[in-house]
Parts: sequence; structure tokens; C-alpha cells
Amino acid sequence: MRRVTIALAVSAFLVAGRAMAQTAPPPTQTPPPAGQTTPPAPQKPATPPPAPKPFPADAKVAFIDLQKVVADSKLGKQGQDAMKSLNEKLTSSLAAKNKEIQALQDKLKTQQNVVSDVALQVMTRDLDRLQREAQFQSQDAQVQIDQLNVELLKSFQDKVLPVVEELRQEKGLWIIFALGDNSNIAAADATLDLTLEVVKRLDAKVK
Repeated sequence: MRRVTIALAVSAFLVAGRAMAQTAPPPTQTPPPAGQTTPPAPQKPATPPPAPKPFPADAKVAFIDLQKVVADSKLGKQGQDAMKSLNEKLTSSLAAKNKEIQALQDKLKTQQNVVSDVALQVMTRDLDRLQREAQFQSQDAQVQIDQLNVELLKSFQDKVLPVVEELRQEKGLWIIFALGDNSNIAAADATLDLTLEVVKRLDAKVK
């Protein structure tokens, strides 16, 4: 499984063929005479969506969409919140440092012909120091993000994989495929999708 990204999204695509239905253009309508209003067309009752088909009892394989598990489960949302909080904290800190650098750069431009050479050298050294600090801060921020990625991925695996294995045993399946960037599934019957069941069971185990 690919590591969890900053947004905790695991990219997955399921390719399925769809027939393109062609529709004829609507017939031209003759406008009513002046002063005569057209009665409103009767509204057709809304057709209820078809009931979802049950999981095939004789199936031996299934699949889950990891992107939806991450996006829809409580565990995935907790991870997204943790990443968002860290990202906002690091971004704010870097923005403050860059603001400090910009202020000193502006001061150098406006006072380079006014202050003494010694004072100019001091400001130049301060600017160089601030720029080095900003570079280190940026690198450290990436390290913190990577570390949290690893922690979130381990937590995700430790909680999701037992749920998937539980489902596999209950349904007597040979294998459950995890859709993701490296998935080789080109098409699949939608009734084999156990994503919602994984999210439901995972949410029941997560506080």
C-alpha cells in the first residue's frame, strides 16, 4: 500500500465500459398565440433509485476502494485533521519567517545609502542568517510531515487490515483486492465492492 499523502488520499480508479446512449434533439414547439398562456406540463413522479444488489453468495474475490475508506471513515478523517493541523502550523511558522526576511530586505534597500558600512554589514549578516534559518525550517517541516505520514499509515494499516481479513473469512473469499495507484483491475462487478462494509466496521471500532 502506498504511503498516506498530506491529504490522506489513496488514488484509485476503476475502469468500466459504459454504453453511450444517443438522444434525438427535442421537437420544435410552436409558441402559443399572444395572450394565451401555456399550461404547465404535468410532472412525472420521481423514480426511486434501484435497491442495491446484494454481494454474490458464490463470489470468491472482492475489492475495496482505499480512497473512499480514507475519505469516508472516521479513522481517515482523523488523519486528515491531524495532517491539516500540522500543515497549518508549519505554514504559519514559515510565513512569519519569510515576513521577517522581507522586512529586512526592504530595510536594506531603503537604508543602504544612509547607514554606515558597519551597520550595512550587520544587516547583511542578519539577512543571511534568517535565510539559512528559513531553509532549515522548510526542510524540518518536510521531515515532520513525512514522519506523521508514516505514523498515520501504520495506524491505518493496523486497524483496516484486520477488518478486511475478517470480511474475507466471513464470506469465504480467496482474495480481496485493494484499489490504488498500482491496481491492475480493469473492470469489476460493482456488487463485489466491499468498501462501504469496511468503512462501517472500521467506524464501529474507532472512537
